[in-house]
Amino acid sequence: MKRIVLVLSLFFPFLLLSQDYVQVSYGPGYVNQDYYRLSDDANTSIPNVSWDIAFTAFGDQDAGIFFNEAAGLTQTEMVLFLAPTANFDDPIVPDSLAQRLLNDEVSWDYGAFNSTRNPDDSLDFGWGTLEPATGVVTGTAVFAVQFRNGMYRKIQIQSLDQGVYTFKTADLDGANEVTYTVDKADAAGDGFLYFSLTSGALLANPPAGWDLLFTRYSTPLVDNTGVTFDFSLSGTLSARGVQVAQANDVDPETVQYLDYEDSLGTAPDIIGWDWKIFDNGWVLPAGRVYFVKTAAGQVWKIIFFTFDGSSTGNAVFSKEQIGTVNALESKGDFTSLDVFPNPVSSEATLAFSMKKAGRVQLLLSNSLGREVWSGTISAHAGFNVSELPAFEVPAGQYFLSARFEGEVVTKKLMKF
Repeated sequence: MKRIVLVLSLFFPFLLLSQDYVQVSYGPGYVNQDYYRLSDDANTSIPNVSWDIAFTAFGDQDAGIFFNEAAGLTQTEMVLFLAPTANFDDPIVPDSLAQRLLNDEVSWDYGAFNSTRNPDDSLDFGWGTLEPATGVVTGTAVFAVQFRNGMYRKIQIQSLDQGVYTFKTADLDGANEVTYTVDKADAAGDGFLYFSLTSGALLANPPAGWDLLFTRYSTPLVDNTGVTFDFSLSGTLSARGVQVAQANDVDPETVQYLDYEDSLGTAPDIIGWDWKIFDNGWVLPAGRVYFVKTAAGQVWKIIFFTFDGSSTGNAVFSKEQIGTVNALESKGDFTSLDVFPNPVSSEATLAFSMKKAGRVQLLLSNSLGREVWSGTISAHAGFNVSELPAFEVPAGQYFLSARFEGEVVTKKLMKF
């Protein structure tokens, strides 16, 4: 990943706006998955082939199981089928496998293995049924996996008991049966257990706290004749706990988060695949802005600028932190907050508007959340300008928070 800090100067009552431009990548031919975190640009790129199924481990009651649908342009997809029998001992022939199962990108609670569940039955998880008296989910379905090399294995999730998933796989005729267990306590930092059916190993590749996933996945599309088909595409999924709002046909410089906060949604594919369109080359829709609220409460404005397609898999977007959710959603006493110049070399000026007068507490913290400076200023109703002291801190990224009567607004500050 490449990260470049650029300064965009707009003369608007003294203000100098700062944006970060970030490059992430699906890899040449879309062979990788890129897990990205907005707060510090941390990202981890892993090969599509590194894992096969992912078990949720959010708490005691979840039992979601996802299937890795990612495949680059020259790679063969793995395919998950619902077997025509619920008895694992029954032999299965490939020609009988007709019902393909996909992750639906509706939430991170249920994956492809849950896709046959009855949504009106809270005890039904698709792959199994919960027994309320014991708290055990017992497997009731059999599945078949077609691997990237064309070979098949059948699989049954036998149980989820006291946080431990037990499942078994075998050849379609029952030969070479193997049983595995994975414990929720061993989950990666994002609450998933990533497992490779090929190696029989549990993986922990993605970083904790990622916000956006740049990956390939399969989704049903409708062609111009009305026929629905499964199509593999590159897209951007938001993590569990992250909310996204899409603003269309807007002025990216002036669009306001508060006008779109009621449109925030938790579906992973709100950014999805259509942030770029292929029309004799990759074209990005004009006037498209995404507001992303992270699980930690930070709100970011994201605008995609370029996409190279399969040649490099690189995508470039700008990100701007516009505040914290508790302040922005409150519609309280702060009506604006800006720091200029930004980036700052020594002294800076704070400009903000208040609905009423009072004492405002200021706090400067580094990218790790540690306090490096604090102070208090008097503010009157209306527009305020206050000189900030020279920050004797190392160059880097900081966050300046202003607090008034329990309301907090945060702005990112770059020091050079």
